[in-house]
Amino acid sequence: MTTEEKPRHEEVRFERTDISGRNVFLTGAGVLVGVWVLSAILYLYFALLDRHYARVSPPALPVSNTAAALPPQPRLQQSPARDLKALRAAEDWELNHYHWINQAKGEVAIPIREAMKLTAQRGIPPGKQPPNATLTPPQEGTRLTGFEGKVEPEPR
Repeated sequence: MTTEEKPRHEEVRFERTDISGRNVFLTGAGVLVGVWVLSAILYLYFALLDRHYARVSPPALPVSNTAAALPPQPRLQQSPARDLKALRAAEDWELNHYHWINQAKGEVAIPIREAMKLTAQRGIPPGKQPPNATLTPPQEGTRLTGFEGKVEPEPR
């Protein structure tokens, strides 16, 4: 084999009709030009809409020019941890201090520990029964579960 001869395989051939590099380049260039043209058209269209809405829109309210507008409700918390700490502190104060509920009626809130001591000493008074109340004693085996006869009862 000489240096000028190239190795050839008769079974392996390149088909020149499969793809054309020129056509691929022209297609890419056409897509690029199309994107530029469409971008320019959209830019001009939005500029036209901007000028149209500037002419047609009513003027801004005077309040919006002077004060910073707050977002609509509900607003996000700036510091949830600080807010929770303040809430817990207010609840703890309410549970552990004497304070008026309604001074005109003479209603006072007492600390929770004192309330539990008084309840333990005095007991809970029975509630009033509604008229015509019919109480039925519970009976064993009245509720069907679907496991009757399939499962042994638990030992007592």
